[in-house]
Amino acid sequence: MKQTIQILLNSAGVFSHYCGYRYFIRAVELAVQDPTRLQYIQKAIYVTVAFEYATTVTSVERDIRTIRDVMMRNGGHQLLVRMTGSPVWSDRTPYPKDLIAIFCEYLLHRKETLPMAQ
Repeated sequence: MKQTIQILLNSAGVFSHYCGYRYFIRAVELAVQDPTRLQYIQKAIYVTVAFEYATTVTSVERDIRTIRDVMMRNGGHQLLVRMTGSPVWSDRTPYPKDLIAIFCEYLLHRKETLPMAQ
């Protein structure tokens, strides 16, 4: 899953030298493990990520916004349209919570459509 997130981010011009890169990947992983965490994103995701990376919740939020902003400057609109199948993202910038949710839903749907390993 981590590799898929990295490929998606890289395709939108977001690379590992951004502080929020690891935070965003971990946030998506947590959301995929339990999508209800998105309902309480600050307590259930941002606090966990901040603790795991020995930083503050404020830094996690800010750095994930940076990832979002870089992504949207580098063609992220097209990626989101492709991931969601909805043209609404062709001219809108999602909130960080929405971006995490889009990646989460994409990965969950992708997992459901993959053939089961024998």
